[in-house]
Amino acid sequence: MNSHAPPSIILKFAAGGAFFIINLFAFALLLRGHNLPGGGFIAGLVTAISLLLANLAYGLEQTHRILRVDPARIAFVGLAVAVGSGLYRVFAGEPYLTQVNWHLHHVPVFGEVHVGTPLVFDIGVYLVVIGICCKILFILAQSTSGMRALVASEAEVYASPLEEPVEDGSREENPV
Repeated sequence: MNSHAPPSIILKFAAGGAFFIINLFAFALLLRGHNLPGGGFIAGLVTAISLLLANLAYGLEQTHRILRVDPARIAFVGLAVAVGSGLYRVFAGEPYLTQVNWHLHHVPVFGEVHVGTPLVFDIGVYLVVIGICCKILFILAQSTSGMRALVASEAEVYASPLEEPVEDGSREENPV
């Protein structure tokens, strides 16, 4: 039995608009990060905050639907992107993380655009931070809702074979 009150309609409405605005801000932080304060780490934290807000307003199942994949996979893809951005010039005999820039002319709406490997690295960091923060968020939300923190398939991947689950699946309604 779920003892939580249904989410407020006002919270749901406000969270929907805030989710969009917060993620636009995160996108702006991500894009300006290699030239000005910001970058992948802080943008990832801002996006994770928007997902925390969605979790509070809509619940854990809806937040899972927003992401659509296991957050650990998002983190893994981000790590591959970040590492790959540094390997780009290694094959040309240059040091790891050597910066490369591309200048794109006549991009619709934006005009001339300058992108480089620092932006690709920041995108990788962004995905790593989102993945790790959301995995922690989901585990905490599940365990505080009376659900198992890790389902059987997750326990095989994330838990130590020597540890035993803290929760036993049953929860007392009124502990003394």
